[in-house]
Amino acid sequence: MKKGRMLIVMLMLAAIFMVLAVSCGGQKAADTAAAEPKAEVIKWRLQSWAPAGDATYEAAQKFADIVNTASDGRLEITPYTAGSIIPAGKEFDSVMSGSVEAIHGPPGWTIGYVPAAVFFTQYPGGLTANQLEMWMNYEGTEIAKKIYKEFGVEYVGILTLSPAEVWCQSNKQIKSVADIKGLKIRLGTTALNAIFKKMGATPVFLPGGEIYESAQRGVIDALEYINPSLNWGMGFHEVTKYMYLDPSRAPCDTQCIYVNSDVYNKLPADLKEIVKLATDQIAREYYQSAIAKDAGAVAEFKKYGTIVEKVPQDVINLLYEKANEYFAEESKKDPVYADVYTKAMAWKKICEQFDVK
Repeated sequence: MKKGRMLIVMLMLAAIFMVLAVSCGGQKAADTAAAEPKAEVIKWRLQSWAPAGDATYEAAQKFADIVNTASDGRLEITPYTAGSIIPAGKEFDSVMSGSVEAIHGPPGWTIGYVPAAVFFTQYPGGLTANQLEMWMNYEGTEIAKKIYKEFGVEYVGILTLSPAEVWCQSNKQIKSVADIKGLKIRLGTTALNAIFKKMGATPVFLPGGEIYESAQRGVIDALEYINPSLNWGMGFHEVTKYMYLDPSRAPCDTQCIYVNSDVYNKLPADLKEIVKLATDQIAREYYQSAIAKDAGAVAEFKKYGTIVEKVPQDVINLLYEKANEYFAEESKKDPVYADVYTKAMAWKKICEQFDVK
């Protein structure tokens, strides 16, 4: 019996010592955790080129969510629609100056500073979405990084990659090149404005959020924006009668992530990698989703009553003629422009050689 009582006492003492040890250890761990400084939270404002209701803005929101989660809250990105912080269309100026930390916008809107930026996005006779994505991975991104760095901006990569755009939506029927003459058409880049002016059109630049009302009021006769599913979401079927489809004007489209260089350079290496990986992930997801949605969107346009037609061949021929003329002229002015154009076209030839669409 004595042995039994002694065993019980020993077990009780062991339990007491264990509780004390755990308690002391837990207190020590808590004290250590309290003593450790909390990780710094870096905050970015990301203004998108897109208005509310635009699927590309939703992609910017998703990008911010992924970065916030993957960084465990260390990099907190808050997305804003076009015009929320800075005037729509002035995003690149603001990221250069540091008025905002980052932007999501079209390379075509940076052409005033970087003429060769047109080759990182859509242009007549350019690369398809698949071809462009491969070229950017192969050499285009490094070329873009080098060029934009001179303006104090870090080019991260394509965030929203779209298949071929709608050639245009219009309230005037286009039967031949004669119908292009004097056509007041909204165009999104300096290059397109110049090319369509050569074709005889009257180009008008408008941010995305101003297109609907301008078409409704007759300020413009026609518009180019992005692909069918996005145009449907923007409600352009309500303010235009015709839709013209052909990949010649814009075989693809892109909007990219740009960050102020000083802001970007302060990021630790792991957060830079998270930003890049999140950008690439969204680009792939967005492109796949857009393709799946486009067929359904064209059907919806037809069901609504939009007259969907192909672009007349003489209009396509004139577009290519004036585009080649424009690119040749610009190449003579700028050796960097000429070099990027040559490399992009060389890649296109490689793709065509192996029937890569």
